[in-house]
Amino acid sequence: MLAAMTSREQLQTVLAGEIPDCVPVMPDTSNMIPARLTGKPFWDLYLYNDPSIWEAYIDCVKHFDIDSLMDGYFPLRFPEELAVMLRGSADDVVAASKAAIDDDAAGGRFILSTGDQCGRDTPDENLHAMIETARTYGQY
Repeated sequence: MLAAMTSREQLQTVLAGEIPDCVPVMPDTSNMIPARLTGKPFWDLYLYNDPSIWEAYIDCVKHFDIDSLMDGYFPLRFPEELAVMLRGSADDVVAASKAAIDDDAAGGRFILSTGDQCGRDTPDENLHAMIETARTYGQY
């Protein structure tokens, strides 16, 4: 049996036009989630470089155990409004993630994402629910 792909290998496989072992996932955390995780207002990162936005961003993707792709480079899809991520339950996020995978993942050229940045107050458990759903339900 082959070893599972890393999230980076999954992303690289999709970008190369091939089919990974499961759907890659990368919610757009933008600047607000990284800033929230530092405990500082986002202007500290941008205006005072404390910490720098790139450091906060890298810490964020490590926190959620994902490899990230800056938005705008690849078609990404999440079927519901971002309100599901911000105000829905983890179960709502799982259902929306499954619907997106069912609708669009056939053929392998698919990355599950929010399609736009998540708000600062998006619960970590909703981000984790989306990531876990892609890794378990989105198997090829």
